Amino acid sequence: MDTKTKPTATNFTESGIYINGVAISNDATKITKKDGNPLVIVKYELAVEPGVVVLQQFIDPREFSTVKIDGDRVVEFPKFAKYKPLMVKAEKIEDVRGQATVSRWELVD
Repeated sequence: MDTKTKPTATNFTESGIYINGVAISNDATKITKKDGNPLVIVKYELAVEPGVVVLQQFIDPREFSTVKIDGDRVVEFPKFAKYKPLMVKAEKIEDVRGQATVSRWELVD
């Protein structure tokens, strides 16, 4: 009998906290990185019981055609339908100035 066992590899995407909420707003802001390339921060607000949770997503507009920038304005970006119930799996939640902010998440069907 083999007493030496290897630790099993865990898949990080299996862990997380599931959040049920209703999408109440979509917002996008363009920032410029130190190297001069643009980056878009997309924020979605979910109404939960109690309060609001902000989902944050950083998107490089050069890699994703779903994001369009006109000057300093973000013209087009992925949006959630307002007042539609959603479930997300949150893997990284932090408190930013008293607001629960999720920066690593995925939408659950």
